[in-house]
Amino acid sequence: MTFDPWKAISGDEFRDRQDRARKAARDAELDGLVVYSRGGGPVDMCADVLYLTNHYSQQPYVADHVGIGTARSHGVVVLPVEGPSVLIVDIPWWRKDVVVADDVRASIHVTDRVGEALRDTGLVGKRVGVVGASYMSAAAYLGLQSVADDTELVRRDALVESLRVVKTPAEQDLIRRAADIGNRAVEAIMDAAVAGATEAECAAAGYQVVIREGATMYDAPCASGPWSHQFTWGRLPSHDAVRPMERGDLFHVDCYGAYGGYFWDFGRTRVVGDDPTSKQLDMLEATIDGVETVCSAIKPGVTAGEVYAAAEQWMSGNPVIASIPEVEPETEGFPAVGHGIGMSWEAPWLMHGDPTPLEPGMWLAVEMLFGHPDLGGTFMEHNGLVTEDGFEVLTTARSRWW
Repeated sequence: MTFDPWKAISGDEFRDRQDRARKAARDAELDGLVVYSRGGGPVDMCADVLYLTNHYSQQPYVADHVGIGTARSHGVVVLPVEGPSVLIVDIPWWRKDVVVADDVRASIHVTDRVGEALRDTGLVGKRVGVVGASYMSAAAYLGLQSVADDTELVRRDALVESLRVVKTPAEQDLIRRAADIGNRAVEAIMDAAVAGATEAECAAAGYQVVIREGATMYDAPCASGPWSHQFTWGRLPSHDAVRPMERGDLFHVDCYGAYGGYFWDFGRTRVVGDDPTSKQLDMLEATIDGVETVCSAIKPGVTAGEVYAAAEQWMSGNPVIASIPEVEPETEGFPAVGHGIGMSWEAPWLMHGDPTPLEPGMWLAVEMLFGHPDLGGTFMEHNGLVTEDGFEVLTTARSRWW
């Protein structure tokens, strides 16, 4: 029988998620929650509503001023501490066979339906947590304010995310399947990195794997040759279709996508022609060693900040990394060596001072990118599950071609 990722999580598990969200709201002295997420094709802003109800809107975003409804592509959960869950969807083709909510209301006028749900659940005039302000359009937020009357709206963006960070056995099964698809996609991308090929042709090889397996590609940013010290050089898309790669070019990709809503996010570096110079080889091996060092520091009870400290110690003591000349950045770079993943980029963040203790069931990405315009750049990233004993790396795609 064909595996259906959208039916892999039971209805009881979704109802338990809603109950835990109610408890978290009660503990925060809230009377309820209004949770916003966005769909429309991308997978970077859909997490909280998808997590609570298994709903995703396929409707592309349409601005409110057009006059074809309000808050299009948003899904909204109104969740009183005491009372039924109400899901507002902006599409008539929502999946009745997989969505879990006590009351589903479909309308292109999402904002009006949110106001009605707040009134019907007795939340108007009460203290209500707003989850997902970072994912809402400004028009959707202004619309919420206009229909909330004298409701006290309290921003609580991380409330549902905090429930998502430790994965259940059913989620871990989906994660393993997602990682397997990611492994094959990255291997296809890297296999295509040969002289004469473009970055776009490499990315296309990965997209074919992902689409064929019923997953979705979020993106596959590439950089190569004179641009390899960058994370990516292409813009939209983030892989160049103009310049054929040459023998001796460094090529790297960060490939991320989702299966059943659950992410993989990792990448690799290869030298076109597989004959690196001594300086390239030193950087390639150092980047792999750095990521593996961080992975070995991950274990239950260690904080995310302590893992970052282990990475800092490694970077300061590695002669190859220490020898890379400093380049004055125009903006700050990514101040972490990794982060949680699940239905989005999420806590914990492997960065300075993050006090979050690591727990079994967390799904993490560990990454490093080093480079200089005169040397090129190398990138390496692993994904793995925190276990009772340490860290199980699931991104088993090949790391070396030399």
